[in-house]
Amino acid sequence: MTQGSEGAPAAAEVEQLYREASRGAPLGEPPEVAAVFAALYGALLPRPDLLTTSLRADGRLVGFAYGHPWHWPEQSDPWGRQLRTRLDVAADLLEGSFAVCLLVVDPSRRRQRLGGALLDTLLAETRERAWLMTRDDPTPALALYEQRGWRRIGHGPDAPNGRPGLVLLHD
Repeated sequence: MTQGSEGAPAAAEVEQLYREASRGAPLGEPPEVAAVFAALYGALLPRPDLLTTSLRADGRLVGFAYGHPWHWPEQSDPWGRQLRTRLDVAADLLEGSFAVCLLVVDPSRRRQRLGGALLDTLLAETRERAWLMTRDDPTPALALYEQRGWRRIGHGPDAPNGRPGLVLLHD
């Protein structure tokens, strides 16, 4: 695990991994979505409280997760405002928690428990309540989260598929 930008993968590596992981089923997302996720990650790299964890095979990034502590006063962008509005009173549950911003695994490495290992590493490091947003569809990612005790607390801004994302909390 790395903290801050030291040792963290480059945004371009994250973009490539997300592009590979999201182009096929079940996500089927266009490459532009990967660019958005990489740009957000790149913008957050200077945060001293950013936590990242990654897995490499033969020098290539095959798994990655990152997040940071969540504080509503920092969330003045349209996405954050929409999240708060859509969650309504449940939004208070996110204050002071850890936001898991991205979890991605190379499609050739799926079903090897890498996603769970990445998630466990982040949660072990934070030792606090955590939240994330995923698709509200029966995906392997949603099954992973629910098997590990994450609970649904509402819907947030639209996911890349145009439907409201499902917000999950882990106590």
